[in-house]
Amino acid sequence: MKYLVTGANGYIGTHLVHALLQHGHSVNAFILQGTDTSKLLHPGITLFEGDILSYPDVARSAAGCDAAFHLASIVSPWEENPKIFHRINVLGTQTLLRACRYQDVRRVLVSSSCGIFGPSRNGRMVDEQTDNLANLHEPYELSKYHQMEVAKNFLDEGLEILIAYPTRVYGPGLKSYGNSLTAIIEGTLNGTWRIIPGTGKSYGNYVFVEDVVKGMILMMDKGKSGEGYILGGQNATYNELFDILQHISGRNLNLFRIPPFLMRLLGKGGEFLARWTHRRPLLTVHGAEKFTTDWLVSTRKSREDLGFRPISLEEGMRRTVDGIQEVPQRWPELQPKHAST
Repeated sequence: MKYLVTGANGYIGTHLVHALLQHGHSVNAFILQGTDTSKLLHPGITLFEGDILSYPDVARSAAGCDAAFHLASIVSPWEENPKIFHRINVLGTQTLLRACRYQDVRRVLVSSSCGIFGPSRNGRMVDEQTDNLANLHEPYELSKYHQMEVAKNFLDEGLEILIAYPTRVYGPGLKSYGNSLTAIIEGTLNGTWRIIPGTGKSYGNYVFVEDVVKGMILMMDKGKSGEGYILGGQNATYNELFDILQHISGRNLNLFRIPPFLMRLLGKGGEFLARWTHRRPLLTVHGAEKFTTDWLVSTRKSREDLGFRPISLEEGMRRTVDGIQEVPQRWPELQPKHAST
């Protein structure tokens, strides 16, 4: 089969493209004009450079494809002009789906974010049925919610729509804001990251990047049109996460905790400086809240309906550490730019 993959040179996108090639498929790879193509040089890949908001650009890339994976997105903790989240993540999705409809690409997977379901409350795990719209205020997550609404509107126009909700993704690969946990892992190993957020007892859900890709391919093969699936891994506290990292590395990491109130204060300071310097902050208020809040997630639906079986956090982190040690990582400058998932 031939698949269209938007955001094909992004963090998850590069892994997905190569997995599809390994399955014997060919790929039309749509990327932002002028961005890196070095990971997409393969005879099974046809490159299309353009703007996700340009209908002619996207329609040209969709021609002749059997199905599409829509990963093109702007992923960022903060943008000086927050309207860009709506333009790229919502209007860009609308453009892609219009192009797929025109080119008779009937089955489309749209990559959203598990963040739209919000934090868990009173120890209860969130799932695909959790309603959190009233609590969504952060521009990125709000745009991902409206992206989902736009996508589902195309069900009435004959498209088969699947929505993927990845949790916190980590693992080797392109260094970007969508891969921030890997930056923390590397920073912890080389001594540039020394903190445990809050008390260390807050839960998050962590999923290895190759498991996200496997989950997306399972969704394309087995998923029910109109349905969404959380692609998550293991629920773990920060204390557990860093304990695993210390065990794998065999080092005493010498980390210290930053209280929640100080995290929020640092987030406010980061946003204040960002408005003056026009550079993305290392920490935002919302980011501080995410660091110090529980995000327990259920993947029951994906496991039961798709046969989704992610690896353990320990095994995923071991592979990540191995990848970091094999290839030294270089992280992007904290300056505004478009990104792909």
